[in-house]
Amino acid sequence: MTSTLPPDAPDAPDAPDAPGAVAGSGRADAPHGQSPRRMWQPPALRTDEEFELHRAVTWLELFFDLVFVVLISRLAHDLGENLDGRGLATFLVQFAAVFWVWNAFTYHAERFESEGLETRAFAFASLMAVAAMAIWSHNGLGDNATGFAFAYLSARFVNMAQWGRAAWHVAAFRPVALRFFSGYVVAAILILSGLSGDDDLRIWLWAVAVGVEVLSPALTVKHQSELPQLSTSKFPERFGLFTIIVLGEAIVGVINGLSEVHDEAGFESATIAAGVLGLAIVFGLWWVYFDFIARRPPHPTFRAALSWVYLHLVTVTTVTMASVGIGLVIVDAQTSDLAQASRRLLGGSVGAGLVGLGLLETTLRAADDEPTHRRVSPSMKIGTGIVVVILTFFDLGWNAVSLSIVLVAALAIQATYGAYVWFSPTRTPANDGH
Repeated sequence: MTSTLPPDAPDAPDAPDAPGAVAGSGRADAPHGQSPRRMWQPPALRTDEEFELHRAVTWLELFFDLVFVVLISRLAHDLGENLDGRGLATFLVQFAAVFWVWNAFTYHAERFESEGLETRAFAFASLMAVAAMAIWSHNGLGDNATGFAFAYLSARFVNMAQWGRAAWHVAAFRPVALRFFSGYVVAAILILSGLSGDDDLRIWLWAVAVGVEVLSPALTVKHQSELPQLSTSKFPERFGLFTIIVLGEAIVGVINGLSEVHDEAGFESATIAAGVLGLAIVFGLWWVYFDFIARRPPHPTFRAALSWVYLHLVTVTTVTMASVGIGLVIVDAQTSDLAQASRRLLGGSVGAGLVGLGLLETTLRAADDEPTHRRVSPSMKIGTGIVVVILTFFDLGWNAVSLSIVLVAALAIQATYGAYVWFSPTRTPANDGH
């Protein structure tokens, strides 16, 4: 059963962002007709799928993602300290904004990445803006609202500049860029208007603003369906790498929780058990995502790809929330008193994550020999996730260990099914239910 990214990526990009080679393609001649030796290149739609080329993630993209590691960590830390309704709403809005900044630059690279130096110039400008978002992210919709707002709008402005260049040079992309610009303008007006209001109003305005930006691509389905097909290699790889980032934050949650307990009072047996089970939850989330989701691209339509992106937002958000919940539950294990907020955060996020993963699976392509059943496999995740959410929202005498065991079991059900169908000696294309 495949468990990681494709074997030829991303650990050894074909050409580490060197001028003179198409980024990630390993070719010295660009299939879309660009000169490979031009220092500053105009945008041109990539057509890798037509040439059946594999594009590896570049070193520049891996470097760019590092700033998001810091930013996500800071948002997770804030959520752990503010588990009330306002804290959760603030986290959800800020995380969606962060994800959409990352997704926008990732999507631009998918459509217009080149080997020219302009790629590095825009990457550095983006890096500065996202770093500013990280600096002002703490209480970013409260005391630091002005800094976070201008950092976010700056990051999005850099992306708008990229879309502007694309629209100037590629007529087919102009209707898409116009809709992106319109969404950005509306979002900017709402965000800037919120700077003069109170915190509650600001959260609502930010939520609407980010919603406008996230939904803007839905208005471009017709036009984007006429553009070259999205790649089946690099684009899914990028999302797999972002998922690795949030899973890494879950590992941090386990370590921080155990470290806090150890520094204060040493380990109890329940704490050690909660720590082991916490790692098992993280491992289970990795297993389910990379065995069922990451190994297959979405269906070859823009509408399906857009649903795939939206459902990834749900998935990475819930995994990040689970990372916070794991750390809190480990701390609670030391006192044998599982807080209601900790229980609902961890159980609710893992359950909602399973639902998101199940829905995400319905957007994927299936080869003729795909072993998982196209209805049974996602239904198992969705059904199990709903049951987990319902159970953990009731006070059934939970403690840290019992809650963790239930969550590990919920993930183990999916992993067991995957292992069974993948290694079944009677596995044939006829058994896949397609």
